[in-house]
Amino acid sequence: MSFSEDELADRLDQVGRMPYGRGQVAAVEELLRHVDASGIDRLKYVTRLLATTAYQYGGEPAKAFVTFSWCLAAYDRGEGDPSQDHHLFWYFKWMVNSLTKFPEVPLDRTYGVLNDMERRYRLAGHSMNPVHQYRSSVAQHIGDRETAAEQYRLWCATPRGAMADCVGCEPSSKVAYLAWQERHEDAVALALPVLAGELTCVEQPQGILTGLLIPYLRTGRLAEAADAHRTAYRAIQANRADLHEVADHVTFCTRTGNHARALELVERHLPWLDEPPTPLAEMWFSAAAAGALDRVADAGHAGLTVRRGSDEIGVTELRDELTERARALSARFDARNGTGEIGRLIGEVLAAEPIVEHLPLSGPARKAAARPVPAPPKVELPASAEELVELAERQWARLDIAEAFATWAHFDETFPDAGGALLARRLYALGALQSGQDQELAEQTWQRAADLYGEAGDEPRRLAALGRITVLHCLTGRGDEGPLAEACAEIDRTGNPDQRIAARLRLLSALQGMHRHEEAAALLAGVDTQDAEPDTVAFVAFERAKVSGAVEDFDRAVDLWRAVGPCNALCRAVLYAANARAQAGDLAGAYQAIGEALTATDPGLRGRAAHQRGRMALELDRAKDAYEALVDAIAALTAAEERIGVAYAQVDLAAACLGLDRAGELADSVEDALSVLVRVGDDDEVARARFLLSKAYRQLGRGDQALELLDQVAEHCRAGGNEAGTGQMLAASAEVLDSLDRDEEAAQRLAAAADAYHQAEMALEELSCRRRCATSWLWGGSHERAVDALGAADALAAGLGAGEPPLVWEQAMLGYDGARVLANTERFGEALVRVAPVAERFRQLGAFTEAAMAEALRGRLLVDLDRLAEAEQVLTEALAALPEELQGPRQQLAALLERIRQQ
Repeated sequence: MSFSEDELADRLDQVGRMPYGRGQVAAVEELLRHVDASGIDRLKYVTRLLATTAYQYGGEPAKAFVTFSWCLAAYDRGEGDPSQDHHLFWYFKWMVNSLTKFPEVPLDRTYGVLNDMERRYRLAGHSMNPVHQYRSSVAQHIGDRETAAEQYRLWCATPRGAMADCVGCEPSSKVAYLAWQERHEDAVALALPVLAGELTCVEQPQGILTGLLIPYLRTGRLAEAADAHRTAYRAIQANRADLHEVADHVTFCTRTGNHARALELVERHLPWLDEPPTPLAEMWFSAAAAGALDRVADAGHAGLTVRRGSDEIGVTELRDELTERARALSARFDARNGTGEIGRLIGEVLAAEPIVEHLPLSGPARKAAARPVPAPPKVELPASAEELVELAERQWARLDIAEAFATWAHFDETFPDAGGALLARRLYALGALQSGQDQELAEQTWQRAADLYGEAGDEPRRLAALGRITVLHCLTGRGDEGPLAEACAEIDRTGNPDQRIAARLRLLSALQGMHRHEEAAALLAGVDTQDAEPDTVAFVAFERAKVSGAVEDFDRAVDLWRAVGPCNALCRAVLYAANARAQAGDLAGAYQAIGEALTATDPGLRGRAAHQRGRMALELDRAKDAYEALVDAIAALTAAEERIGVAYAQVDLAAACLGLDRAGELADSVEDALSVLVRVGDDDEVARARFLLSKAYRQLGRGDQALELLDQVAEHCRAGGNEAGTGQMLAASAEVLDSLDRDEEAAQRLAAAADAYHQAEMALEELSCRRRCATSWLWGGSHERAVDALGAADALAAGLGAGEPPLVWEQAMLGYDGARVLANTERFGEALVRVAPVAERFRQLGAFTEAAMAEALRGRLLVDLDRLAEAEQVLTEALAALPEELQGPRQQLAALLERIRQQ
């Protein structure tokens, strides 16, 4: 298929506006084939210049050598395009920079390109500023400190010119040099005024912020370092061309004690090593990843695995593989350069140790780390062994687990030679702890306790220890409840009321574990708590409330635990009671009641209570209260090492940030949570998190990344048969494309969204999308498609008739937008008929500004139809109705009225 010169030029413009990456690279290569087939020399030249840019920023710089050389040869033959000379000369810097990144390219060739760059710059009258900059960079690469220092001096002393790097990129290179020289204070001082200005280059501010990561740490600017990491990594995380910079962020996480995040980044970007942009980036990332994995293994997590494609690989195995890969590449670079500089640097990265023990990396994380931790009440420990044991058992029963551990530790220290029944009670408690870690060891411990109880003649406690073993067997499918039922009968004969109840509660646990819930409920209902201790009575009441789910039952359990005194069991009962109240519809009451649970000394319990309170505040539209509660939740759950719970709280915190217009914190929260949720496999929560993150990215100017997230959520909705959700995501992505001036793509998304809404039988949403589809085609210059889309919207609207205000609004907007579409196809009469009733529809809804805008459009159409007297009256009234703050439209109308009156 052949294209005209105008069609090829139009396509060239479209490809140039595509986001950098493989999509643009593929598009420009396809275009280049058509351009070469056309034989149009000017287009061959400018298309190859565009290809050079696409390769540079799309992660394939080796291909840029070919297109740049072609353009340079054409320039030398006098066949270039003088309007593109600036681009051609600018690309010399890219070539020099890229040549050093391929060890197979002789160093002499790099120096040859540098010399040619200097010669051509001098002939063209350009400043030598960038020549000194890149000579310094090459010297730095090979470790020639004397040459690097002299060229850096000349660079700083030489005035900037048209070929100098932008006001963000040139300081970035200077920061890199100063950091290499370990002049960290100088690096920060140089960067501060740059960061205070406006950086609009595609490489900034992420470039300079990445360069400042280590200088910030070395100078104690920890909050700035954390913010620089979040901001810069967010900008580069989706671009394979930035693999080298991603490596710097992995090392930063390693050096700030954020081993979990470092591991996450390694896992996320490991597939990029299959097709790295350059050998230098491959080497740098391999070293950074290996260093991070080594720290993870040293921290006691050598058994972890990393996902690689569809497989898993062990942390230490991957570390060794990547270490060998990095060292092999560094040896090739050093052989090419004739120095040991690259090997030295890679060795430092592999051995990177934390500069700070742990640095919270996000605003919410730093706030959470600063939250005060409730101190457990001071307990005066008794002197006797018997009293210590009773205290520890009472603390355990009240869920004051940490306090029980402390009491038992004191017992172990004070009475190391305890034996008999006291030792048996200690072992009974120890088995409960071991059962969550090593079941076989727990069984051995309980058996030993049972033997000691038997020797002491304490039959109820002996049966209790054996009963714990039986419960464990029931829960793991290795036995049945028979021995527990027999033990109940025996303990009924020999035990006290609390021991009799405890025996039934063990049987209850076994029945519940075997999913025999009706039998369990009947057993629980028959438990007699008369004469039992208050703790036991409260525990049974709580278990019964869990079965019934009734608010009044939970309230009774709370009251009973409150009578016992402050403890974690009370806080747990409060949490359950508040949730029951919320489910019953009393959300405000639940929010108020759950506050008591925040006094829990168990961080996991306190975190879950704060999380629930935050979710309740979200439902009550109290975003600020939700934010504070969720930060508390993250602090507590982090202390409890409940990483999954933290991730869920972070997504809810993101929802609170959305209501508070805190896009940066929203992004921080979801970015931290996503990898955990993906591993958990909660696809619905992952989709929710990505949707929230897309909103943050859009506000932060990361439109392309927002689109990628919305596409992922749309696919999730589509796979689940959720056509309404699919339509919502496609419509949202169209809004992003519209903000990026990618109107044709926006129109296509809106058409697809309308189809999804049609499948979901959501006519109003379908109408909105078909209407907006028409205007998007209009702004994209496809007038015929705009008219076709308008026809589809009209056909849909005709079948909806009259309706509620939302439908009236859509019909009014359809009239207004339809008039604009027709006006742009010079069908002024049809447009006038269409817009005539629109203002009145808007007024019915109280939308007086929109009514004035509709009248303004009607006035313009009257002008187009040369009905100037009518136009003057309509425009005068529209101008009077437009609000003062709409200065642009008011000035346009005033100017139009002035022209009419002059005529």
